[in-house]
Amino acid sequence: MTATETSTPGSPADDGAGTVTIDTARAAVIDQLQSLLLQNAGIEEFVDGVARAAAQQVGPATSVTITLRRDGYATAVSASDPGAAECDEVEYRADAGPCLESIDVGHVVRCPDIAQETRWPRWCAAALAHGYASAAAVPRALRPGTAIALNLYSTRPHAWDEAAMATAEMFADEIARSLTLALRSADQAELNADLRAALRSRALIDQAIGVIMAQNRCTADVAFGILRTASQHRNLKLRDVAVALLQGVSGAAPSEVDTFTDRRR
Repeated sequence: MTATETSTPGSPADDGAGTVTIDTARAAVIDQLQSLLLQNAGIEEFVDGVARAAAQQVGPATSVTITLRRDGYATAVSASDPGAAECDEVEYRADAGPCLESIDVGHVVRCPDIAQETRWPRWCAAALAHGYASAAAVPRALRPGTAIALNLYSTRPHAWDEAAMATAEMFADEIARSLTLALRSADQAELNADLRAALRSRALIDQAIGVIMAQNRCTADVAFGILRTASQHRNLKLRDVAVALLQGVSGAAPSEVDTFTDRRR
């Protein structure tokens, strides 16, 4: 790719002479995405805004969808047009189409004229039924086992030139960065939930050990052994045995104290 890309005159990246620098175009894309981040509170709203913005920026008569495939399972993240979203769903069910193929091969897959396309017959039939004449998919890996694809649909054959595809690649880059951060945040939230549950269980078990120590006048190690033996004999989790013991002593369900502190706050 050269330092400049030819753009359709009058397009958002055009400088009036039909030529635009890649850095200028990327700056425009990033600026628009930053505005979307400020305007939207959640990642869902942000990604929806990105799909609509990409549809406007890549070219006329363009619809955009975003697919996330994680551990082999593909799901629609966003779509600027319901018809394009329905085509994606057909592709997921058939497990064949330009979006999934682009993720598999790791590079852009183009379908310049769907009417002449012989690959992916079920997806082609759906796309033609919705009035689409061309399509393309721009993949990005987020991390091992997880990738996205920015999918383009157009009612025109041969809809996008190299400048339009360069703009689509820029949007795919920024979407990938944003979704990577969102996934990291989700992973941290899941980890925090697991840690919180573990600490609550530990607190109940410690209370039960204290009761056993008082009843049997034994050490904490001996009390834990008694609790563990009961767990094994009843085929119950240690936490469940502790809850039953505490409830039997107090006559009420034990309260679970949350001692976990989320240090991100």
